[in-house]
Amino acid sequence: MSNVRLRLTVMGLFIDGDDILMIHQITHPEPDCWDLPGGGLEPHEPLLEGLAREVREETGVTEFNVEQFLTVAEFFYPDGDGKQLHTVNLIYRCSVNPRPLNLHSTEEEIGPRGIQWLPIRSLKQADCSRRAWAALEAAGLV
Repeated sequence: MSNVRLRLTVMGLFIDGDDILMIHQITHPEPDCWDLPGGGLEPHEPLLEGLAREVREETGVTEFNVEQFLTVAEFFYPDGDGKQLHTVNLIYRCSVNPRPLNLHSTEEEIGPRGIQWLPIRSLKQADCSRRAWAALEAAGLV
């Protein structure tokens, strides 16, 4: 039995002008930070179908463009009882036009600051998940 749990996620870096679409993440492994919309891939699910499902669940956005594969962000986190969580995050650069005004989610991982378009210049590394910051770096935005 392995002491490492693997989690494969698909994430979207949505850029609109000088703003990025972010969610307030409140769950493990990085609670209380700004994160990208996306999440865990189901075992039977193709990558882009999983991305579409996760973005819809977390933001209410149902139609968007996947512009390019951006980066892989890989991290290890403590997972309790001496175990580790190994996350492999596949991050895509995405766009949506026009910018949706009615963002909503019933997902429990969305915190009180909700879902917002945030100015890139306002984002600080300490306020973002490691994978979100890796995506911003890969896109040359920070």
